Amino acid sequence: MAASAPDVPRQTRETVLDDLVGIASFLADPEGAARRLDRKWFWLGALLIASAISLAARVLIMPLLQHVLELRPIPANVTPEQFQRQIAISMIIQRVANYLLPLILACILAVQALILWASGSIAGVQAKFRSLFNLTSGCSVIPALAALAGAIVVRAKGEPSTVAELQPAFGLDMFLDESTNRFLLAFLGYFSVFEIWWIVMALLVLSAGFGVSKSKAGLVLAPLVILGLILHLVSAAFQR
Repeated sequence: MAASAPDVPRQTRETVLDDLVGIASFLADPEGAARRLDRKWFWLGALLIASAISLAARVLIMPLLQHVLELRPIPANVTPEQFQRQIAISMIIQRVANYLLPLILACILAVQALILWASGSIAGVQAKFRSLFNLTSGCSVIPALAALAGAIVVRAKGEPSTVAELQPAFGLDMFLDESTNRFLLAFLGYFSVFEIWWIVMALLVLSAGFGVSKSKAGLVLAPLVILGLILHLVSAAFQR
């Protein structure tokens, strides 16, 4: 049986300023965030804010990334000139990604919203794609803040020597030695303070916004969390 209409009254009057201020509600005010899920253009302001924060993090980390790439041993059958050219191409790709960041982030958030829509349909939750896109866009500020915090920590520590050092620990992995199994580190690292914050807020906004229990909201959110964990574990397999 499909869930009934949400109990939280939605705001009808839209202003750019209110939408921008409302982004903060996705950090700690689920009821306030739920009132913005039906806004037509709320996602745009949230997307731009998250992109700006993520861009700041990338700008801080890019010189350190180039430093790490330059420290790697030159592969066999590759001349020093070719190696430097590969690094230059990698950095160009990073700069292009900076310009395309809002578009890339929009695609990621749209896929997240689509997954929530599919799992919600299976669970009997009546939700429009636009509302879920507003939800994923509003919550995207949290991982953007995580990226910025990570960049600041890395810059404060000095020049890193490995790619792993570009991703400081904010989860239980901070208590483990680097010699620990990489998949265990990745599993514990995925559930960082920021990821748990994102999960809790997304769950509470889903519950408040669509008038469903927290357990049902958890079921809707679970596929997205599991997919994120799988991708994180896969990336750990290629990390040096």
